[in-house]
Amino acid sequence: MCARTELIPPVSKEKPGYKVWNGARAIAEAVKVADVDVISAYPIRPYTGIMNALAKMLADGEFKAEIIIADSEHSQFEIVKHASATGARTFVGSSGVGLLYAFEAVTATGLGSVPVVGVIGTRALDDPGNFGMEWTDIMTTRDLGWLISWPMDVQEATDMTIVAYRVAEDKSVLQPHFIAVDGAAITHVSAPVIPPDKETVAEFLPPYDPPYRIDPEEGAVTKAMHIAPSLIGTEQRKVIDYSFKRSMDVIVEAWNDFSKYTGRKYPPFIESKNMEDAEIALIGMGAYMKDVEFVAENLRKEGIKIGTVRLRYLRPFPAEELSKILEDVQSAGVIEFAFSYGSPYRTGPLYHELATSLYHLDKRPKLLDFLFLGGREPRTEHFKKAAEKLIDIKNGNLPEKRAYWLTLRGEDI
Repeated sequence: MCARTELIPPVSKEKPGYKVWNGARAIAEAVKVADVDVISAYPIRPYTGIMNALAKMLADGEFKAEIIIADSEHSQFEIVKHASATGARTFVGSSGVGLLYAFEAVTATGLGSVPVVGVIGTRALDDPGNFGMEWTDIMTTRDLGWLISWPMDVQEATDMTIVAYRVAEDKSVLQPHFIAVDGAAITHVSAPVIPPDKETVAEFLPPYDPPYRIDPEEGAVTKAMHIAPSLIGTEQRKVIDYSFKRSMDVIVEAWNDFSKYTGRKYPPFIESKNMEDAEIALIGMGAYMKDVEFVAENLRKEGIKIGTVRLRYLRPFPAEELSKILEDVQSAGVIEFAFSYGSPYRTGPLYHELATSLYHLDKRPKLLDFLFLGGREPRTEHFKKAAEKLIDIKNGNLPEKRAYWLTLRGEDI
């Protein structure tokens, strides 16, 4: 629930071995040391750089894995689904409309309870052709049985990739796992990274040993089968529900162990800053939370009691922890890069999740949604304007609406 701690022990950026990588390269390095068996690739930016880096590593003999270049995103996700069902550790990824093209396979992977790990380089959906950062692609998967984590920077994206395997493959979870990486803002931005160490990762991440795999030598097993709904359809979904419930404890344990092995400590679900006395709060996920935190720190210097809350997981959603953090806040704003057309109060999906989490509280903040859509990049001035709206509410001025498009050209009607 608190802010991320310092490195344990402290690591200097001048320490030999520090690398300057962009997010795509760093994630590829994490996949390499995770000892994957099968990689399935199909190009679509901004995620393509991950597969380019992995292909070069394999060609240079840095590690061994089967890399299969698919004929489409649909085939790409089918390949890793079936490979995972046989007991292979797999890696896949996509972005934007490519992910949506794969939805039949993505859905079957979640319902088949196979722990595929994938990275989504988030980008706006077409049409027109749009390469800007938006969350609509990954948000459409939130009800399909995939765990979803969300890093803020290149180092965290690297570490989340490794931890995703540990969580997804746990015998009490066995569900696929997406890491949502903000397109361009992380995938293409270079930063100092502590490289993942092969020996350390091997200790932290044991070999994948599924309890049931499709293998003639292990007896008859069926996954993602077509069945009459009256047989096991309901029970199948309840099993997945239990898996997500159990995943909460597995995630906590995994991140606690990760800190012991690497010296990098993260709060499992939520990273909050200056929330102890906060009267207003800005809440969000991903790379732009660095800018949100910068704005909040400057407002603190002006005497504004503002805090920030960053979610590290969308699925499972940490509703109970979030409601405790926000119960004494007077007004809160959601920073989000997705929208739900025709939704209540014309807001986005993260706003809906937060509003639901807070509904049961006797005391709860007044909630606004600040939308950054269509790939247009926000600036710090937009986050400051969001904070000013929350200050107005705290001072007793009721908002004229619940959602604001702060980068819109022209009047926000």
